[in-house]
Amino acid sequence: MTVLRYPVRSLVGDYLRATVGIALGLGMLMGVSASPTILLIFGGLTLLFLVFGLWTVNRHMAAIDVTDEHIACRGLVSKYLPWSALDRLKLRYFGVRRQSKSSASGFMQLTLRGGGIRLTFESSLEGFEFIAWRAARAMRDNAAALDPTSAGNLLALGIDADGEGPPPAGSPALAGYEERP
Repeated sequence: MTVLRYPVRSLVGDYLRATVGIALGLGMLMGVSASPTILLIFGGLTLLFLVFGLWTVNRHMAAIDVTDEHIACRGLVSKYLPWSALDRLKLRYFGVRRQSKSSASGFMQLTLRGGGIRLTFESSLEGFEFIAWRAARAMRDNAAALDPTSAGNLLALGIDADGEGPPPAGSPALAGYEERP
């Protein structure tokens, strides 16, 4: 079993954004006279940043377990997805502007679905490439089709979804992963 976590350094910016957003929203709510419009706008923004902060705490606390049989995410909300139930994989790239996927100005997001469960991971997760490789193998084993964008993004990571290739070289997740025959 391999256990993966989000590094704290990748979450610091999100913690700062949530804190500043909540502080500004509460400051405006407490600093101006209450009107329905002000309450709706700044109350909504404060609530939005609060939810974002809780989402960041969940990623900070999350421990992602990867085995030959399943992937599980334990945190504020725990979810378990057997690889045999995986029927949908989406790998998306988000960038500031049009650049290559290897550019540091963007990030990737992997969404796995199956059996009524949805798991989403960002590329800041240590071992992200390993999870993408393992999920692509499960999709192939389950005879589930990949959309062209996800297949292209897997190739950008060096993962051939149709091949039998090994896990991505240098993946920190490989240290504890043993594949069974």
